[in-house]
Amino acid sequence: MSPSHPHFATELRNRLQRLLEASVRDGVAPAVACAVVLHQGSGNDSGGAGGIELPVLTAGQATHGTFFDLASVTKLFTTATVLALVNDGRLALDAPIGRHLRAYAAGEKSTVTLRHLLTHTSGLPAQWRGWHTALSDGNGFRRTELIADLLTTPLTAPPGTRYEYSCAGFNTIMVLAERVTKTPWAQLVKERVLYQLPTHGITGSPRIEQCAPTEYQPELGRGLVRGIVHDEAAWSLAGLSGNAGMFATADGLRVFGTVLLNGLPGILSPGLAAEMWRDQLPGILAEHFKVAGPGFGQGLGLRINEQPWMGAAGTQARGHTGFTGTSLLVDQEAGLVISLLSNRVNPSRDCSDATELRQAVSELVYSFAQ
Repeated sequence: MSPSHPHFATELRNRLQRLLEASVRDGVAPAVACAVVLHQGSGNDSGGAGGIELPVLTAGQATHGTFFDLASVTKLFTTATVLALVNDGRLALDAPIGRHLRAYAAGEKSTVTLRHLLTHTSGLPAQWRGWHTALSDGNGFRRTELIADLLTTPLTAPPGTRYEYSCAGFNTIMVLAERVTKTPWAQLVKERVLYQLPTHGITGSPRIEQCAPTEYQPELGRGLVRGIVHDEAAWSLAGLSGNAGMFATADGLRVFGTVLLNGLPGILSPGLAAEMWRDQLPGILAEHFKVAGPGFGQGLGLRINEQPWMGAAGTQARGHTGFTGTSLLVDQEAGLVISLLSNRVNPSRDCSDATELRQAVSELVYSFAQ
């Protein structure tokens, strides 16, 4: 259906609504919300430079004002924050981080760079389990001690030789930024990113009553987690962290997605924004690329052409997913933003998988973006 057709937006909205309602009915998640922009910057007659912005759609226990735990979608805010420091000359993408972190000043770790951390090629493992050790020992969470433990995480591969998605790497980015700026991470994210966005729908410290609940975790002494980050590593590090901890409404995340699609103006220079968008893996992995590549592209923080959830038409798409059932997809070529939020881990992480819902939403929206 052409964007100039009078029922274009209504038809897409109705079909998306049916998808969301079916996902709740089928047990994917108790609460789902979605916000979409089409033809952003395309200049077509139906939406002009601002594109076609659909009303926020919700199903189940969600409302327009419901905040969802973004989980690893938070990594996009981490990326924007630390790249703003690169933009200002406080950090450099290709300088060894050992200049600022003593734990990375010697041995194989001395070659790890910020670019490695942002592209999951540092050699760090996927997870850091220091939080679990602290709980098991009955010591509670002491952030300074936990960060010291995080920084001792050994590499499992030489830097620049393997892709391994690493939450530990993004929490290391957080520590690096705090050390360089002498500023708490949550404040840095506000100053560098959130205060530059025209929305109040994104926060690292939500009001509990506005949040969709996530997992029931009595075994960790948490009960039903709501309004507090679900990710255990981020929880142990006081909430908003490098790997997780941001909360947003569907419209709030759509606003960020639109700003991201337009190059993060006021946050990054055009050149650095373009570098964020570019696939980094062929250059970093070099001769290791074919055997160590993940099968999709990886920009600075951004996944590229991850078709199992971006859909077959999303070859130029960038974005990220979150373990709790969230995702943000942006496509500059198509002028497209899809903010899709759910709490699929409620009441248990074993309940469902949001991949099929993400893919179905992506493919439906792309079919209207042609």
